Amino acid sequence: MEIKALCERQGDGWLVAVPELDNFRTTAKRLDKATEQIKALAENLTGESKCDIVVKVEAVMPGIICDIEAAQQKMADATRLQEEASAEIRDVVGRMRDRGLTMRDIAVLLGVTPQRVAQLAPCAEVEQSA
Repeated sequence: MEIKALCERQGDGWLVAVPELDNFRTTAKRLDKATEQIKALAENLTGESKCDIVVKVEAVMPGIICDIEAAQQKMADATRLQEEASAEIRDVVGRMRDRGLTMRDIAVLLGVTPQRVAQLAPCAEVEQSA
């Protein structure tokens, strides 16, 4: 069960509204305390186990939330690009090995250690005789 909690920073705490739970409202110093309170209330109202209740916190903080979302998108993009780069470098190392280059030569060309080249090189297929 997922419950949305609308949280707005006020002073040194949070004003929390939960429309799905009879418009429940509370204040809390920390969001983790508010989510525990919401889970307990939801458990009492619905009979659902606290372990099965997920509180989705939506904070009202103009400007900051957009910055968080932009940073998270950049992190996701960076992860995707890192995965693509890793796949491409493994392919390049494999093609260099297919052309007969030594691990040391590949290391010099890529600016890495021979040990790193060995990690990037595709595993040699073992031929099994019948």
